[in-house]
Amino acid sequence: MSRGRRVLVVGCGWISRLVHLPYLAGLRATGGLRSLYVADTDPERAARAARDFDAEMYTGPLEGAGADLVLAATPPVSHAALTLQALAAGARVIVEKPLALTVEDAAAVLAAARRHEGGVYPLYTMRHRPEAALIRQALAQRIGPAREIRASWLRRDGVPATQGGMEPGVLWDLGSHLVDLALWLPDWCGATGTARAEHQHPAAATIGDLRAGWQCQEPADQVVPAPKWHGVRAEATLDAGHLLRVEASWAAPGIRRDLSRIDIIGERATLTWRTVLGWSPDRRTVPGPALWITDVEGREQVLLHDQPRDPRVEYTAQLDAAFAALISGDAVGPLEAACASTALLHAMRTSLDTAAPAPFDIRN
Repeated sequence: MSRGRRVLVVGCGWISRLVHLPYLAGLRATGGLRSLYVADTDPERAARAARDFDAEMYTGPLEGAGADLVLAATPPVSHAALTLQALAAGARVIVEKPLALTVEDAAAVLAAARRHEGGVYPLYTMRHRPEAALIRQALAQRIGPAREIRASWLRRDGVPATQGGMEPGVLWDLGSHLVDLALWLPDWCGATGTARAEHQHPAAATIGDLRAGWQCQEPADQVVPAPKWHGVRAEATLDAGHLLRVEASWAAPGIRRDLSRIDIIGERATLTWRTVLGWSPDRRTVPGPALWITDVEGREQVLLHDQPRDPRVEYTAQLDAAFAALISGDAVGPLEAACASTALLHAMRTSLDTAAPAPFDIRN
């Protein structure tokens, strides 16, 4: 694939307007792509995006677009089907997270990508935070093999502003980033085990009070129902003896600041990453240090004090990585990791639905 002679963005919501379309418009201005097209189920939204980013609207079937690259930025429920459709049409695909909402759909995407020379790159943005590279280096050199990971992402008021964003639930929204990091950072992909999950704090407040203020809002005449639950807590026991604990909330009670934290407990030390993930304005004021190690005797060493305040750092880095991987044909590894996290999240979702432990297999 070239750098993308003809690119079609499917889905013109807030993430496309904030990240994807500015990036692609800039790439076109420097000759990195020839033409930029946009499509959306809402014609007015597509028209605004076309006007604002000097793109062309596309209203026909995806198979007729003739796109070299399709960027799928639609609600999560459509990601897998859209990716398969684009691959069948001969396009490469960059797809927003989560890759899919079931293990079966993720497996179908992986199989199709292998048939099409690995032409799918999933956007799991937090892998591209600068801290992630430092963490992987510390795991290899300082921490030793990881035994347990605790990952949390708690917002004080950050419910998605669209129905499509809310429908998969907080587990697939915030939890997909946490689970992906927990498997990818220590390379825990390729295992089996059992997952358990439970809902946390039912949604008592009105949705208007808790919407994510950094997202573009839906039109005033569109009613977005409140979710039933704002939080989830989950646990996975891997067959290798590893333990993963995850907690995520769109509106955690009693907190005054959004906070994300990952603790990786290794054989020789514990690594802690304290930050704010995503687009929350609290990211601009989260205190340092961002990353530190605590050895078995309780001594601490700071690895990183300051952290990126602008989320465009990792969002730009991931698109750079996506284009590089699709051009080189080296996108299979990131896709396999996304399939592993999908399988584990599917098991957690099953446990939420059945109130019973659910098995998982994250081998590809």
